[in-house]
Amino acid sequence: MNRSNLHGLPDAIVNAVINDPYSGGGDISVTKLIDSPQRRVLRKKYDDVIVEDITRSFFSLLGQGVHAILERSEKEGIVEQRLFADIGGWKLSGAFDRLDLREKSLDDYKVTSVYNTGPKPEWERQLNILRWLAVKNGYDVAKLRIIALYRDWSESAKERKADYPQVPIAAIDIPVWDIQETERYIEERIALHQRAEAGEQIDCTDEDRWYSQTTYALKKKGLKRAVKIYTSKEDAGDIPEGMVLEERKGTFRRCEKYCEVAPFCPQWTGSNDGEEVSDAEW
Repeated sequence: MNRSNLHGLPDAIVNAVINDPYSGGGDISVTKLIDSPQRRVLRKKYDDVIVEDITRSFFSLLGQGVHAILERSEKEGIVEQRLFADIGGWKLSGAFDRLDLREKSLDDYKVTSVYNTGPKPEWERQLNILRWLAVKNGYDVAKLRIIALYRDWSESAKERKADYPQVPIAAIDIPVWDIQETERYIEERIALHQRAEAGEQIDCTDEDRWYSQTTYALKKKGLKRAVKIYTSKEDAGDIPEGMVLEERKGTFRRCEKYCEVAPFCPQWTGSNDGEEVSDAEW
């Protein structure tokens, strides 16, 4: 993948992104396993023509910095270890942030938004697969946690909002799956990625595409702010006098703004091969 620096960021930032030492190894990583097979295949196919701006990697760079800082405080655990296991004819790889040997807790640190307090479904999938890998490699894991570091936390917002996090860091417990259930899920996902790699078009799901459904906003005439939001016209019922019902079309947010392979994606472009757009920059 090629990099651009449209905003003229300092060389130190650019080089830190370009020289990322990450190397997953194996046939597929945990993060790619739970993501869209179509996106993974297209990323491999068009890697040499995709251009992504340095700014896209900002939050990833921030997260790596946090991990480096946390490593120096370690006393009773293992940090930043990559594990491997063979399953479904492929080698699966995954790295955990920290394994507390005393508490048997596998922790993942995430620099995230206050509005992503979770637990998000992808966090649950990721940590349970990492637990499976840990068990396969001889570790005993009984507990899963996300350690959320809120990059946009605000002291003033804490005072205004009753449900706002009281501190900028939170430990979020993640449900632990049955280990056999986890293995079946991994096998299903690997089979799906293998089919995509063999040439079958595996369309992204609405969840993969970050779909926000169509809603209907009840508003006073002449005003922008909604009084109430409905998921269907039927739920809204009869519209009172002086009010209007505004349809707000659902969007595929990832496809529109955050997917570097969207220009090459047949599902998004509506083309047969997705190659009609080949010079886009993301």
